[in-house]
Amino acid sequence: MIRKTLRAWAALLITAAAGCASIQDCVVDIEMDVRNHVLAQKAWGEWSWCYDDLDYPFHFAKGFKDGYTNILEGGNGCQPTLPPKCYWKPQFQSPEGRCQTNAWFDGFSHGALAAQQDGYGALQQIPISPTARANLMTRLSTPAPFPYHDSASGTSPVPDSLLEVPDTRSNTIDKSMIPLPGISPEAVLPGDTVPNYEE
Repeated sequence: MIRKTLRAWAALLITAAAGCASIQDCVVDIEMDVRNHVLAQKAWGEWSWCYDDLDYPFHFAKGFKDGYTNILEGGNGCQPTLPPKCYWKPQFQSPEGRCQTNAWFDGFSHGALAAQQDGYGALQQIPISPTARANLMTRLSTPAPFPYHDSASGTSPVPDSLLEVPDTRSNTIDKSMIPLPGISPEAVLPGDTVPNYEE
């Protein structure tokens, strides 16, 4: 008996040493699931009086708890595209089953709204230090400097002439400088008729 106990303890220690982080993550997930379940049950107990005269209270309550849990898990509270798999069964493929499924969807929306009103919308966010938050806000509020400008010395490593965009537009065009195809400028005398190739 003592040997079996020692072997069990040795196996437990080896398992814990081999996957300590994995076991810890699993324990944290279980703790959060239990916490979310308890908070959703408690919320339904507090809010259920608002929904006394519903046609399908069981399905509405199930949806309410699922929507409340969605917010607790960091979701946005939007209805999922499909209901849970339990509503895919043949018994819900009837007009009454559709009503029960719709009651679940309605409950989901009401539960998500209740969780947000209870202040659980940001429960999954991990807080950061006030100094880090201030630094982040300062960084986001200041505009990014020009990439070629050295803010420390106030000078630019690139000459200003290269940073200026030249104006290539000209208001006046000297048509005498435009060569005409097949005619040299020396061959044209004043008063000669020159074909207009611009049209």
